[in-house]
Amino acid sequence: MRRMRALTTADYFEARYGTATATLYSIYGIVISIVFLAALLFASGKMVSSLTGGELDRLAAEIDIQVPKIGWNEDTNSFETGTRQVQGHEYAVLAMTVLFVAYGMAGGLGAAIITDFVQGILTIAFSFLLLPFVFYMIGGFGSLHEQAVIKPGMLNIVADAEAAASMGKEQLTVFYVFMVSLMALTGIVVQPHIMGVCGAGKTEFEGRFGFTVGNFLKRFCTMAWTFTGLACIVWYLGTSSPLKDSDDPADRQLYQSLQQRLNFDEYKTTLLAGQLSDEEADRIEQLKSDWAELPSNERMSNFKRELAALEGKRDDLPEADVARINSYMDEETAKLDGVDKKFADGLFGRAAYDILPRIMPGLVGLLLASLLAAMMSSGDAQMVVSSGLFTDNIYRRFLVKEASQRHYLWTGRIAGLIIVAISLIVQSTFGDVIDAIKVVFKTPAAIGISLWFGLIWRGWTPKAVWVSTIVAVSTWWFVGHRADLLVEICPESWFNAKGKLLDPWVNVAYLGSGIISGLVVSFLTKRTDAEKLDHFYTLIHTPVKPDEEVAAPCTLPEDPAPKGEKLTPGMADIEIPRPSMLGIGGFVGAWILVYLIIEATKFFARTS
Repeated sequence: MRRMRALTTADYFEARYGTATATLYSIYGIVISIVFLAALLFASGKMVSSLTGGELDRLAAEIDIQVPKIGWNEDTNSFETGTRQVQGHEYAVLAMTVLFVAYGMAGGLGAAIITDFVQGILTIAFSFLLLPFVFYMIGGFGSLHEQAVIKPGMLNIVADAEAAASMGKEQLTVFYVFMVSLMALTGIVVQPHIMGVCGAGKTEFEGRFGFTVGNFLKRFCTMAWTFTGLACIVWYLGTSSPLKDSDDPADRQLYQSLQQRLNFDEYKTTLLAGQLSDEEADRIEQLKSDWAELPSNERMSNFKRELAALEGKRDDLPEADVARINSYMDEETAKLDGVDKKFADGLFGRAAYDILPRIMPGLVGLLLASLLAAMMSSGDAQMVVSSGLFTDNIYRRFLVKEASQRHYLWTGRIAGLIIVAISLIVQSTFGDVIDAIKVVFKTPAAIGISLWFGLIWRGWTPKAVWVSTIVAVSTWWFVGHRADLLVEICPESWFNAKGKLLDPWVNVAYLGSGIISGLVVSFLTKRTDAEKLDHFYTLIHTPVKPDEEVAAPCTLPEDPAPKGEKLTPGMADIEIPRPSMLGIGGFVGAWILVYLIIEATKFFARTS
């Protein structure tokens, strides 16, 4: 990335393919920033709302502002419109947006860099601040596994198939992790801010070191978040939960709903028995009493057998009764899922609100400041980068070619406002934080395919960039919204209980369709001019000299370093640079760090 000597990723597409593909990237890069910003706003808003102890939710209910909504109806496979109430976390979203838009527009990239530095330190503090306190509440470090009886398998490093199914989640198989990793690797290189991150170093080593160490630092923070989250779950769902004996009836009801979702097979059995007959309901209550002394895993196995028997009886009823019972069960399940998702999204904030004031006054405020820092440091960067893509690569190039710098400055500011406004709309479409994260992972990969192929193969053509991007995005939408059309031609194991395609197979279809369509088009269409290709690959094979200066993006200095060798000199179309000993050492060292992080996580999981 550093050897491209580019200011933006659009410069790469211009140098490798041409103006049309640079424009495509500029448009899609703005879309990526919008999605990233929307997810940041959504997740941060959820936590800020929880940090207020529910005050924002109560305020939203009192004000009761209605706004239009549009969504996809999975039952009718069509869009539907209506109105909804502005939710509590959305007021937090609006407040945060005003803050980062204000200093982002006033100071531009300079403000983003300075605030990112300060806020990055606060982000690290935020990652570790709650950890010791929440472990104190459950009895100290080493007490986590004493609470494993809450639900068998809940604290395993990887959830087995039965535990995942009981929680309504997909099992984290090796295949699942591989596809998520491949998706992330494909997309990370085309995120609009990444070129600036990698290109900011004066030398190649600075670019490598900064990007690698920065990502590993986030992985260490993730370890802290993981154990904090597990400790919070144990505290709130265990026998000493503050919700259980709370003076607030809403907290007690929340605890009951969470227990029902935690022991979902037991709850579903009770619901189904109640719908069939009074005799069945009495029988289930007796069975629950008889099974109370059994170990948790045996008790749940018995409930599963009873549930299967009851479902068989349900299917023998008249069609109208079966439809009524199924509708009732679906409604109750949806209610519990909604409670579970809302609780999960606000778990960190709720824990901070309940724990930190007991330790020291002001800690909630410190955590809030750290959270705002984490969100705004990324939010203003996405706004500045995406507005720059529009101003330089679309507006200046095609609309107003000669104007003053002040004119372009204000164009960028207005574009930034519009981009943020669209992000506010997009964030309202997310169901929960996990849903938002999945969209963030997938969005960049459609055009990331073309960046990777363009780096290593001369044959990937400009038309292939367009076709692969459009086909990949179209396939993603199709398999996500019309999986019902695939049920007859795909194995049953590819789908969940609701008939939706499992996420790893969504990723396979998404990436696979983009790669295959791009390859087909590449073999059928004209390549980029040989002279342009020669210049580009000379560029990426030429090491960066210390303090070198270039006249324009994606060009070489007047006195460049000697051109490096290819890994496969006998293959004319393959352009993979031969790695240096420093590069090989860094690669091996990074994998050693990956191994150590995994082993450290396992160790703390066993001893916590």
